[in-house]
Amino acid sequence: MPLRSLPPANSAPHRNETWEYWRPTGSPTLELGSVRGLDVALPLHFHDEDQVTFTLSGRRRFVIDDELFCVTPGQGMHIPARTPHHSLSEPSEVVCVNIYTPAGTGAARDLISALVRHWRRTGRMDWPDLTMMAADHGLLAGSAPGAAIGLASPDSWETVRQAAQRAGMSREGFSRRFKKWHGLPPHGFWLLEKLNEARRLLRAGEPIAAVAAEAGFSDQSHLGRCFRRAFGVTPGRYRAERCRAG
Repeated sequence: MPLRSLPPANSAPHRNETWEYWRPTGSPTLELGSVRGLDVALPLHFHDEDQVTFTLSGRRRFVIDDELFCVTPGQGMHIPARTPHHSLSEPSEVVCVNIYTPAGTGAARDLISALVRHWRRTGRMDWPDLTMMAADHGLLAGSAPGAAIGLASPDSWETVRQAAQRAGMSREGFSRRFKKWHGLPPHGFWLLEKLNEARRLLRAGEPIAAVAAEAGFSDQSHLGRCFRRAFGVTPGRYRAERCRAG
């Protein structure tokens, strides 16, 4: 699917966002995505992968640690793996692409420079272009970052109170310190851990009901509501796009 530099002049803006994902085979790129629309806001979330966002038209705004970042046409932004962030709706239509690579394996600055050069030279992007550039810059960085300080497996933490007891802290003190460390309260962080596990299972082609159970959701509907709110698409659509060929 070509990604044009601007939406066709005779097309009406998309009031709701339109997300698409593509997973090329034989490439170090883990996942490619695109979004077009006005309502491109997503709530606070994070990814297990590094993310590079490149804007084709309109603007994309992200908030990280209460700081606003604006990505305008022909610009890119790197969001490191497991960095909590949220995005804002826009008054004019946005068209942008995302490249997700395994944490710590992508040379983000060099990749963004390549995207900028390609954009200035051709004024367009498509899936093969993104795949090639991501492959060229996907294995040039150092090792993956270490685990976050103070985290234990959320599977072993049934409640915040139990987690606080393990850390020898009060429930309130633990929650405050956890949010300071990770940018999210414990329950929000653990929900996103489960959603990222669901993404991994869906990419592998697991049935949605099985994914919901294995990732720790009460049922398939619960997974669907949370997944759509965090990532912009339903689990069914995300799973269906796991094997699109280039």
